[in-house]
Amino acid sequence: MQQQIIEKLDTIAKTEPLHFLLAAESGSRAWGFASPDSDYDVRAVYIRPPEHYLCIDDRKDTFEYIENQWFDVGGWDIRKALRLLRKSNAVLLEWLRSPIVYTQDHVFIEKLNDLLPQYAQAAPLLHHYRGIASNALKEMDLNGEIRLKKWFYVIRPLLAAQWAAERGGVPPMTLEQLADGMPSETLSEIRDLVALKAEKDESYRHTLSGSLRRYTLDLADKVSVLQAPAPRDAATEPLDELFRETLGHFPYQVENKNAI
Repeated sequence: MQQQIIEKLDTIAKTEPLHFLLAAESGSRAWGFASPDSDYDVRAVYIRPPEHYLCIDDRKDTFEYIENQWFDVGGWDIRKALRLLRKSNAVLLEWLRSPIVYTQDHVFIEKLNDLLPQYAQAAPLLHHYRGIASNALKEMDLNGEIRLKKWFYVIRPLLAAQWAAERGGVPPMTLEQLADGMPSETLSEIRDLVALKAEKDESYRHTLSGSLRRYTLDLADKVSVLQAPAPRDAATEPLDELFRETLGHFPYQVENKNAI
């Protein structure tokens, strides 16, 4: 499947036209708890030919391509991505930490990763993950039968929020890494559920054990009162420089400039 996705990305790049700086898996496949029928959520950062940026009007800075309900590509223009990095955007940081990468511009990604320590801040990451977990938890009754998929969408952001507040930096992408330091009995139960989910479709419903219900609620209570240092102002100049450098080394000549 990876080769098929790479070929589709190559076709998209030529059609748009654009150059993918990063295209990586997001969602349950990257988080480490996919089901057999999980779709492929590919997320990308891209740059267009220089002419695209030399105009008086703003251009669209996103694109989406969906095919046959299994293949979904969503992308952000480099300028949008760098502006969001300045805000320590959790979604972008997840893409950069994805364990499943389909294509990347190694020079750009190396420079971007060098800049990450300047922009990754605990407060916005804590706020993002805590909000996701809180909203997901409100929609389920842990005492009854629930969609197992939805529970994973609670436990992972709770662990990511805890990581951001207590350890700082960008939380790991996978559930297994986020579970570092978890009580062994709880970790064993969660691993069993990951294995179970790998055999069930996305609609599978499950009743959590009493110990996992308590762990989930206790962790939610803990995360609800966590605090992080107030966000600091982030410099724009290094991001401007990276944008200019990347645009100046645009990797191919565009044959159909009318498509820009």
